[in-house]
Amino acid sequence: KLLTDPHNSGIIPTVAAETQKQRGLRDTGSQGIIQTIRGRNQKKMKKNKNIPLNLKEQINSRIGLICSIVVMLLLVLVFHQLDYQLIQKPADQAAKEAAKQKEEAEAAAKAPEISTATVVAVGDNLFHDSLIESGKSDSGTWNYDKIYENVKDEIQAADIAMVDQETVFTTDHDAVSGYPSFATPTEVGDALVNAGFDVIESATNHIDDYGYDYMAQTLNYWKTSHPDVPVLGIHETEEDANSVKVLEVNGIKISFLDYTYGTNNSGAGEGKEYMIDIFEKDKVASMIQKAKENSDVLIFVAHWGKEMEPMPTEYEKEWATFLMQQGVDVVIGGHPHTLQPYGTMSDKEGHSMLIFYSLGNFVSTQESFDALLEGMGCFTIQKTVQNGKTTVEILDPEVKPMVMHYNKDAGVFSPYMLSDYTEELASQHEVRTVLGDDSFTLANLQARFKEIMSLSVKPSTNTDLLDVTFNSDGDMVNSNGEYVDDTWSVSAANAQDDTAADNSDSSDDSSDSSDDSSDSSDDYDYSDSSDNSDESDYSDESDYSDDSDYSDDSEY
Repeated sequence: KLLTDPHNSGIIPTVAAETQKQRGLRDTGSQGIIQTIRGRNQKKMKKNKNIPLNLKEQINSRIGLICSIVVMLLLVLVFHQLDYQLIQKPADQAAKEAAKQKEEAEAAAKAPEISTATVVAVGDNLFHDSLIESGKSDSGTWNYDKIYENVKDEIQAADIAMVDQETVFTTDHDAVSGYPSFATPTEVGDALVNAGFDVIESATNHIDDYGYDYMAQTLNYWKTSHPDVPVLGIHETEEDANSVKVLEVNGIKISFLDYTYGTNNSGAGEGKEYMIDIFEKDKVASMIQKAKENSDVLIFVAHWGKEMEPMPTEYEKEWATFLMQQGVDVVIGGHPHTLQPYGTMSDKEGHSMLIFYSLGNFVSTQESFDALLEGMGCFTIQKTVQNGKTTVEILDPEVKPMVMHYNKDAGVFSPYMLSDYTEELASQHEVRTVLGDDSFTLANLQARFKEIMSLSVKPSTNTDLLDVTFNSDGDMVNSNGEYVDDTWSVSAANAQDDTAADNSDSSDDSSDSSDDSSDSSDDYDYSDSSDNSDESDYSDESDYSDDSDYSDDSEY
């Protein structure tokens, strides 16, 4: 009422002011109380936080903590395993593999790398008339494979097999001949390849029996029919004559040269002297050096020696020494139609050379005991590479005895390894009729082989015969065309007599030898690789001269 009474308008502001003041005091008091209560509650709450947890809460808290720790540990293990499997393990394996490869590489570098190649060589493939006839058939085809059947396994077992093809070939069957000038049907060449021969030696005294035309036929036959077979000693072009034939076998490069002392006729003709490789000192030395530059080992084929003589001649021995000094590794000799010894030559300068002076015949119908006793030269080439250095060794040299068997009436012609030959076969050999006795036996063949292989060969220090040539009669002549008499060579018969005499006077000789400073002193060594023991009872009453219809009047 006071507020609404107009008469109290003066009082109203005072009352209102008072009322607001009281209301303000009341509000202020309320706020203070509220703040006080809030403060007490906050203190109370702070005190409640310090109240210890009960046992259940403590257990739950600890379990939670443990679980957290376990989870953390599991996570650590999981991540560690993942790290090992994905990162560390592959890295470790890679490191181990690298270390292993390094060790293997170091071991391989230290360990030698060794490779080998086996070589066999046989003597003269010389077809007389009866041999040529044996290959003919009623159908008109000619084939000679059966002749080599009994030695085929030995030939094909070698990495390289070499044969001396003594004569020229012809494709004209009407032109073939077996004596005195030889022209052999090309089917014989096919049979040689079928038998397993890899290298053909052709520098022989018979190579020019029919001059240039037949030599050209021979070279053309090999080039067109068997282009992969190296033909040694004869050449179609001068460029080929100045090149060296090389075969690579099992990582070993093997070079070949083939030279003859001369020929029976005048060669291939004027302007074609290059077609036949004939011994000439400077040319031979030059080709040897060329061969050595492009190969690991050099095999030199030499057509030399005196026919039907088991002892090497002075000419052979002088050339052998020269070839050794030039660095030849192996010499394979032929032409004497009989076996000669083999061994290893060496000198103080470190040269070493395996030499087969003569392997005799291979296929022929010659009619003497020694001409039918033959040999297969065998050896192994070993190449060793270690620490960047290459060395070559000639290992396991051997001559395996062979025999040429034939019976013309039965149409049988074939060489045999002597180890496969029998007394029964020997009794069927046609040569018994020629010799007129039964001296041609297996036992006598074995004994004669050992006798020849046991011949002592003294290397020569002379050089007198290195420059000689041979005339059409087979005589040695010097550069002036003058006859040169061979006063140095000793026959096998004389050598055996001298050996017997030397043995009887051995005590006197040994006392004198220490003071001998003459030219007979020998700076070269020769070791005989053959088995010289002779346990056979060898009694040969036959005449070893060759009475066959094949004769060569040349001395060498």
